Amino acid sequence: MTTTLDTPARSAGTTGLLRGEWVKARSLRSTWYVLGGSLVGMVLLGLLFTSTADTGGPSGRGGGPPGVDFAQPLTLALAGYNLAQLALGVLGVLLVTGEYTSGTIRSTFAATPRRWPVVAAKAAVLGAVVLVTATVGSLVSYAVGSAVVDGMPGLGEDGVLRVVLGTALYLTAITLLGSALGWLLRSTAGAVATLFGLVFLLPVLGGLLPADWGPDVVRWLPSSAGGSLLRPTTTAEQFAPWTGFAVLLGYVAVGLVAAVWRLRTRDA
Repeated sequence: MTTTLDTPARSAGTTGLLRGEWVKARSLRSTWYVLGGSLVGMVLLGLLFTSTADTGGPSGRGGGPPGVDFAQPLTLALAGYNLAQLALGVLGVLLVTGEYTSGTIRSTFAATPRRWPVVAAKAAVLGAVVLVTATVGSLVSYAVGSAVVDGMPGLGEDGVLRVVLGTALYLTAITLLGSALGWLLRSTAGAVATLFGLVFLLPVLGGLLPADWGPDVVRWLPSSAGGSLLRPTTTAEQFAPWTGFAVLLGYVAVGLVAAVWRLRTRDA
């Protein structure tokens, strides 16, 4: 009898949490600004890099974001992910720290005695929204790039669909990593700075390490490991695409578990 009554209650509670997180996310104008800006930015940057491919990069100087091979039309078309990952990561941070700033997190916790369902519901809603947005951005960027540059490989060619859809998966994982940092640090500035350091700064500093062991360290960093999913081919110094993505997901999982642990010791 108890089991029969508890199951619907749990189901309703889960549905209510998901609905509540969706309402909170969509009610913020910043959510739509960041999602729209990331989508448009991905497409426009992809257009910029593909349209200047013959000169080796913007302004003919061979410039561009790190990790972009100007000999690869596919990576050119999707180069906008470099900007999108920071914007979406910040969105992940803000959707958590914003509740601490406004104080609405207290009412959320008052309605939910256990803390892990709150973290899981926010991650599920955030991940779903970003995955859809990033998938659209990746596909449109690929389509625009195909129309602009010659030699774009077809989606049916080896590894191409994996790179296009993998870009969306990577961006979703980085967003959830930002969310985990928001739960852990509860400071917008601190979480954004930490995310920037993990994603952008540490790989650059890792390039200064000795060549005999430095690459082995760099490939374990979140963006380096997950970034292997975005490359048509990988080198011996890089993880295989899905192995690298699994490492990135490991960072996300550890971050979210640590967030739940901290919430159990000091929630608000």
